[in-house]
Amino acid sequence: MPHSVVLAQRPHGRVRDSDFAYVDVPQPCPGGGVRARTRHLSIDPATRGWLDDRPSYLPPVGVGEVVRSLGIAVVEESRHPDFAPGDVVRGFTGWREEVLIEDPKGWDRLPDESTARLGILGMTGLTAWVGMGDICAPRAGETVFVSAAAGAVGSVAVQLARLAGARVVASAGGPRKCALLLDELGVDAVVDHRADDWADRLRDATPNGIDAVFENVGGALMEAALDRMNNGGRIALCGLIAGYNDVVRPPGPRNFGLLVTKRIRAEGFVVVDHTDRAARCEAELGAQVEAGRLHAFETVVEGFDTLVPTFVGSFDAGHVGKLVVSLG
Repeated sequence: MPHSVVLAQRPHGRVRDSDFAYVDVPQPCPGGGVRARTRHLSIDPATRGWLDDRPSYLPPVGVGEVVRSLGIAVVEESRHPDFAPGDVVRGFTGWREEVLIEDPKGWDRLPDESTARLGILGMTGLTAWVGMGDICAPRAGETVFVSAAAGAVGSVAVQLARLAGARVVASAGGPRKCALLLDELGVDAVVDHRADDWADRLRDATPNGIDAVFENVGGALMEAALDRMNNGGRIALCGLIAGYNDVVRPPGPRNFGLLVTKRIRAEGFVVVDHTDRAARCEAELGAQVEAGRLHAFETVVEGFDTLVPTFVGSFDAGHVGKLVVSLG
């Protein structure tokens, strides 16, 4: 019998293994629908926000409901004319070994099962493409700062900024990630936010200020970047992961007034609002990957039973690039 992971209780503060439960659920194929076997599941910080009972861009996951997530699956049985056994599909599978697709609208058929289609060639790539291209809109010679730059979205965002000709300053936690950013992604300067003198390093790395920020973290790091921003700067607000596990979300940056005095444009965005552009984005990024100008970075963990500990541990930020659990 296929397994699923449900929300056992609302997390209080930092998410824990005990907030989830593994259950067995029979999965008969619905009339006119599709039954598919899950191959890969996307592990994303955004999932933490869906576990709280608070307003968001998607409804919260209910207690006892399967945890929401994107995934890649292979059709095993179909009663729908547009899908056949063996088709590879991508959509909101949730944390389950088998998924029933009663309405295939919103599901993509894929040419292969590559985990990159959950990363740089999926929602992750689309997120970086929208935030960097539409909002940061870097010009050659400008300085762009990307926080959590060794993560899934950040590692794509820094590469897109470099392709635009910008000078890229990145932040990450620990020597391993900082080395990857310098040696493999070619950023111009890196700030280890775990170092005691990280604020001094950010100042030294941005002698001419910052023109655009791709914000993934929030908190003190965002405040420090605001201090360094130039007049007319742009901020793409992608995520604020520093506060995701807080019982009470932290207030806005203390230097919020700089948005006014420096005439800075700060824009929040959510990737689900841009899915109509996903095919164009995937084609563009895919061409850059094939040409060797963009590189996919990912961490793949094997086994359905690793789902919960992998998600809980993801907030320790030990992984590099896109985090995926593969079910084989």
